[in-house]
Amino acid sequence: MENRNAKSLLAKLMAAEDINVEYSESASTAAFDTEGRTLIMPLLKDVSAMATDLFLGHEVGHALYTPQGRIKDILAEGGMFKQFVNITEDARIEKMIQNKFPGLRRCFFDGYTELMDKDFFGTVGTDVNSYNLIDRLNLHFKVGLRAGVEFSADEQVYADRMDNLKTFDDAVELARDLYDHCKEESENNNPDESETEETTDGGEGDTGDTGEMSSDNPMDFDDADSSDDNGESSSGSSGEESEENENSEEKAEGGTSDTADEKEENESTGKNKTSPGEGATDDTVSSSPEDFGPVTQDSFDKSVKDIIDSDHEISYGRIPTLPIKEMIIPIETIHEHVDKARMDWGGIGHDGDGMVEATSEYKKFSTEQKSLISYLVKEFEMKKSAAEHKRTSVGTTGVLNPNKLHAYKFSDDIFLRNTIVADGKSHGFIMYLDWSGSMSHCMSKTIDQLMLLALFCKKANIPFDCFAFSNYYASLDDSERQSRRSKSYYEGKEKELAVTTNIKLLHLISSQLNNQKFTKAMVYMTYLRQAFNYRSGYGDRYDTSSCHLPDGLMLGGTPLNEAVMSAFEIVPMFRKKYNVDIVNTVFLTDGAGASLRAIHRTPTEDNGNTVDRIGSNAHITDMVTKKTYKLDRYGEDTGLMLEILRDRTDCRVTGFFINTERKNNLMQNLRMVKNGLTFEESAELWDNIKKEGFGRLECKGYQEFYVIDGKKMNGGVEELQITDDMSKAKMRSAFIKNRKGKFLSKKMLSQFAEFVS
Repeated sequence: MENRNAKSLLAKLMAAEDINVEYSESASTAAFDTEGRTLIMPLLKDVSAMATDLFLGHEVGHALYTPQGRIKDILAEGGMFKQFVNITEDARIEKMIQNKFPGLRRCFFDGYTELMDKDFFGTVGTDVNSYNLIDRLNLHFKVGLRAGVEFSADEQVYADRMDNLKTFDDAVELARDLYDHCKEESENNNPDESETEETTDGGEGDTGDTGEMSSDNPMDFDDADSSDDNGESSSGSSGEESEENENSEEKAEGGTSDTADEKEENESTGKNKTSPGEGATDDTVSSSPEDFGPVTQDSFDKSVKDIIDSDHEISYGRIPTLPIKEMIIPIETIHEHVDKARMDWGGIGHDGDGMVEATSEYKKFSTEQKSLISYLVKEFEMKKSAAEHKRTSVGTTGVLNPNKLHAYKFSDDIFLRNTIVADGKSHGFIMYLDWSGSMSHCMSKTIDQLMLLALFCKKANIPFDCFAFSNYYASLDDSERQSRRSKSYYEGKEKELAVTTNIKLLHLISSQLNNQKFTKAMVYMTYLRQAFNYRSGYGDRYDTSSCHLPDGLMLGGTPLNEAVMSAFEIVPMFRKKYNVDIVNTVFLTDGAGASLRAIHRTPTEDNGNTVDRIGSNAHITDMVTKKTYKLDRYGEDTGLMLEILRDRTDCRVTGFFINTERKNNLMQNLRMVKNGLTFEESAELWDNIKKEGFGRLECKGYQEFYVIDGKKMNGGVEELQITDDMSKAKMRSAFIKNRKGKFLSKKMLSQFAEFVS
């Protein structure tokens, strides 16, 4: 793995850009997608590092010198013409890449020495000069003088032109001339069979060509994904004999390949790894005017397929671009669901309307939290001021200070000074609430924490948005709740992670709301909070409640990873909309996100599925940052997604888990947050929770993750109750207990304020 990472970095450095590098056991050879800027390397066995570097260097040559978009024009002509362009273009880019990086010459020379010894071109035991011109040029510019290729005076003209190619257009023009020459030569050698004519437009005379260019597959596609099925060649060198060369061994070398479909047909017709002289005339390997293509490259392709290491499967998935507008359920719609529940349970405005209870509870909550919110705002502003002070510098202006001129004989400090304060950074918050069944035992307390953060942001004038993520939402008109059983996926490109359409983001609260609408949204959140105070986990209601959870907002699974992926789009949109510098992304969850193992695929005749599964040895690529991440094992998807989120958006990530259960249940839940939580970590965390009311857990992806005792959290500190019959000792004990609880809450909030500021 370390070697592959080093090779990937080497490829990026040589290409002078952040290209994407993928290793695939299904790739039949190395390939470079000039449009998707993706280099695909096969997993090879029984080859040396020099041969691997040969493949790598060749594809980097395409990355640097083959123009984007031009390959599609070549493929549009059909037939075998692209194979000729493939060979001439390889000769051009290999010469250029070796001139740019002279150290590659030894890699190409030793690599092709090894491949020749292993008979990759199928030339052992045959006379190389019995091949047609395109094959001899292919061997000459890949193997060099060692191949022993001879050219006639007329043919030497083509060889000289290939040795002096400068542009892609030059390579295409030479390929066209070579195509016509080889076709005419084949027809002359087989006059009785020349009636079946093959044109560059393709047709029944084609070689089973799928329209993919050999060593540049899949340059004709928008994505690099097709290269896994239709691999191309990847080796090559300039074929140039440099001025410094003292002998024939310094001749530059290179290589190419054909598509998978071509290889299958060639295998069936005996073109691959068969004796080129079999069934041929004395002058040519081909026995038919339709067989004038480069058969040596067919043999090379088949040989590369034989050394693919299929025992080590590597799967790649890519971060998708999710349709955020389709996923978000507006605040107004959430309120409509609540109103419908009110209607179903007696009607709006009736004596038992839960909104009366919710309004009263919200007023009580906001009053109780005023001191904590004010404290949090004060801490936040203090930390911001401290950070601003760090950016403050004092410098001299070069202007004399008249008040200090008298001291010029014994002090140099006689100039006016000015204070330079760098611009402060603005902040914003995006909060995600886990709307899953496993949160039922702590949902009311978690909503308290969400509302506290919303009130803090409102008071501090910080822009924010709050969402709940769910895969069990049902729209108001979906009476049968069909959307909950949906197995369809949002549209995606090849290899992108597949996300089901039933995953939604419930927009709960926003800073965009005016004061009246903000209060309304908070009251409706309190309604949902009260509904969980009278619920068991998955739907059983108790008659004592006046607040009822709407059917469309029932708890479901945990699409935590999909919620993180939505943040890839939402965070940049939020930053641009509110013009903020720092975005704090907060997840209020108990973890346990579903694994991400489904990817989009193109259906085939053999397999009509549009979604495939990636294995345990999986890598996730972010095509925005061009970084590839190793997904080591199941259960670590969330940490990996959060790491990608931070790398792409440069946001800060915080997590909250509100605990209302005993130690054993808590530790079981936390293993869903941190895979591999040790006994020592568990014991230390539990001690901190019991002592201070909260603990901090170090886990992958989160910069801060707080585990809070629900009984001691912000809203859990009961008001000081003093009665007439209480003794002084009881009063003293109640007062100390009440102050201690508030102190612990403030301690956690102080740490949180320091982090987010």
